[in-house]
Amino acid sequence: MLKTLPSKRPFLSFILLGLWLVITNTINFLQPLQPFTSIAHRGASLYAPENTMASFQKALELGFDYIELDVRLSKDQQLVVIHDDDVRRTTDGIGAIGDLTVKELKMLDAGSWFSPDFRDERIPLLDEVLLQFGRKIGILIDVKSPETQPGLVEILSNLLTYHIEGGLDPDSLKVQTFNFNELKKIKEHVPAIGTGLLLNKPLDMLKLASYRPYASFLSIHHQLLSKEFIKKAQLLGFDIFSWTIKKQYQFTMMQRIGVHGIISDEEYRKSEYRFTSFISPIIKE
Repeated sequence: MLKTLPSKRPFLSFILLGLWLVITNTINFLQPLQPFTSIAHRGASLYAPENTMASFQKALELGFDYIELDVRLSKDQQLVVIHDDDVRRTTDGIGAIGDLTVKELKMLDAGSWFSPDFRDERIPLLDEVLLQFGRKIGILIDVKSPETQPGLVEILSNLLTYHIEGGLDPDSLKVQTFNFNELKKIKEHVPAIGTGLLLNKPLDMLKLASYRPYASFLSIHHQLLSKEFIKKAQLLGFDIFSWTIKKQYQFTMMQRIGVHGIISDEEYRKSEYRFTSFISPIIKE
């Protein structure tokens, strides 16, 4: 009885797959890395508590082009810089933002949760951030849930107009939100600033084209992005920002597909990470 020799096909397939990965990644590796606008996610939040003056100052020191921050309305209708709709995660207090006055919010420690070195860091007002950093670094304002906070868009628009009339360069200001209708209102109130739509799910190009009169950029989760999508979006006149980049190899991946801005927790100026991106499809650090 003849013995059947073991098939070499699985081994051959493995070799061919390896060769394909090497060839495609070599091609990608040799492609030029596109420059991008660096945007500090809630400030330099890898190094300092998010959405605080300390994190914004660190972003400035690291050389970011923009800081990204979140705004909500307090009980007394002032714009405070905080991501969540309550204070529990990033302060030593409890309660919803909309149920607390600025005086009450300012009593909270917004830094100790991150490190004892930032004890007594406070929740800033947007007005304070614009005054301290508006002429030093670009500011990208993420408007959180404006549809559930009546008056937020008008208050924000009035504040931005006040600072622009006071000499703040409108080109240094950008506003983004998930809600297109509210974004449209902001653009109508303050036409000189850049406005962008946040996206965490794919949209067809026809739908995106209808947004173009009121949005100059799209801020998109990085896993939804491809070179083909970016090329189509560019034809419509959109810039593309990717969020939130947390690993070094992802910077070069985003550069190669052509994004215009990268929102991240830390700055990227390190050429040595180019090699990391070469092997990232295999190791995924």
